[in-house]
Amino acid sequence: MKQKENILDNIGGKSGFKVPDGYFEQLSTRIIDQLPERELPQPEVITTWHKLRPYIYMAAMFAGIWLMVQVFVAPAVNSQNEMIAETEHEEDLEEYMLYSMDEYTIFETLYAESE
Repeated sequence: MKQKENILDNIGGKSGFKVPDGYFEQLSTRIIDQLPERELPQPEVITTWHKLRPYIYMAAMFAGIWLMVQVFVAPAVNSQNEMIAETEHEEDLEEYMLYSMDEYTIFETLYAESE
């Protein structure tokens, strides 16, 4: 155990690595010299179309959704409403017929249909 504690004392307390003189002063200039030259991109000119494009796309999207609802959902709702209206008229007709006839006529009609 004592030998492990004295290892640095055996080599003079130094790690064995050293940095050359002036290395860090010249480091940034050497790195910049080794980088390739590159051109800066030209800034893009923003036109009116570039400003309006998101709003036009959004309007087209909502128009497409509205059109799909009109094509696929509205006919189903309209046919359903027509069926409900027809059913209501049939019920009204049945009620009218039941209240306008007396019992004898109803029995007579049912008997005639059963033969």
